[in-house]
Amino acid sequence: MRALPGVSAAPGITVGRAVVLDRTRGHASNLVREADRAGEADRARDALRRAASDLETLASQLRTDGRGDDADIVETGVLMAMDPELIARVDTLVLDSGIEAADALREAAEQTALELSVLLDPMLALRADDVRSVGRRAAAHLKGDALHVSEGVLIADSLGPADVAELAPRVRGIALAGGGVTAHAAIVARSLGLPMVVGVGEGLLEIEDGEEVLVDGDRGVVVRQPDAERASLARTDTERRRSAREIAIARRLEPARTKDGYRIRVLANASTVAELEEATRQGAEGVGLMRTELLFLEAMEWPSHAEQVSVLRPVLSRLQGQTATVRLFDFGGDKTPPFLRGITARGIAVMLNEPQALKAHLSAVVDAGRGADLRLLVPMVTSAADIRSVRDTLTLVLEGRGAPMVGAMIETPEAAEAAREIAGQCDFLSIGTNDLTQLVLGLDREQSRKAPVLDPR
Repeated sequence: MRALPGVSAAPGITVGRAVVLDRTRGHASNLVREADRAGEADRARDALRRAASDLETLASQLRTDGRGDDADIVETGVLMAMDPELIARVDTLVLDSGIEAADALREAAEQTALELSVLLDPMLALRADDVRSVGRRAAAHLKGDALHVSEGVLIADSLGPADVAELAPRVRGIALAGGGVTAHAAIVARSLGLPMVVGVGEGLLEIEDGEEVLVDGDRGVVVRQPDAERASLARTDTERRRSAREIAIARRLEPARTKDGYRIRVLANASTVAELEEATRQGAEGVGLMRTELLFLEAMEWPSHAEQVSVLRPVLSRLQGQTATVRLFDFGGDKTPPFLRGITARGIAVMLNEPQALKAHLSAVVDAGRGADLRLLVPMVTSAADIRSVRDTLTLVLEGRGAPMVGAMIETPEAAEAAREIAGQCDFLSIGTNDLTQLVLGLDREQSRKAPVLDPR
């Protein structure tokens, strides 16, 4: 028995036979003859298109299953596969260096990933493993080595979110040599209830296929060849969690109460009709967060009032009499539509710089949300003045009609320090733990060794 320390990324304990991915490839790439390079480059580009199609199909299925957050994450891979810079890098490797298409895809993805991983912007740095995953997926279309694994514990250097989503039905747990607690692969693993340990280091990749491995996602450790007692405890824990999940599913429509009997309402994150319908089937009593910006990420200009109403109303009309917390556009960072490319601001700061766009947005949300218990949530607030400005514009929009509740996202250090003053202008507050944690501690989602500081457990 040998313990390999790492970082807990998703809770739970499991044991099983190792299924090892990401072994160092020992084959030598054959150089492509100059006369054949144009055709080889075409094969590489076609493989990227097929990878993008794979991811679109997977995201659609996830959305149908009510897993909208996971679908949003997977869909970022589609944009990566179609990224002109990645395609140009692949072309250069094939056309200039004569590298075979599959190897060029992996190498171009690795080059891009390394560039991303050293960026100071955590929202960009976290994409490194996602890009590697896209490169592997595209190369698999050419090499025929797609991820088809037998049931067991998945061992890998890195994984993308789509890898986790696809392999979940056959995987008991995951251990990664790299990765981070808040990387996309970890987020998907937590949503699926898969025990996961990351940041184990290169020693993890010494594990052999078929070797018995225990993944302890509670303590952040991987155990090679665990003794009988420890393996038995892991199997018992797995069964306990499975039973608890079945009970939770059976009781999902009962009123939610704390152990001491206090009645609470569980609200869902939902931005589409499919997500809302699935959340309702699972017992949600309204929407606690509707991310409006996700619905307009491909917009070429500020969407009009009519365009926004047509997109928002199908969701909000299904929430008559129920809570509907709508977050105002949180554009910026990794959620920047084409017409705002190059901006440095994010959240409400972007909207306050465009008064007419803010007015149209508030008007559309209010009109689309008629009949619901509408609440407006202001993103990336830094001061009470931000809320006052939004309320002033909202007053102009309402023209004497009843005002919805207005709340602020506390997700910047400035907002945390000014929380008392901000609260004085709000009807409610929402704590944005992801951004707040990263900004306060100066960490990004891929810093696995510092990740325990971020772990709420």
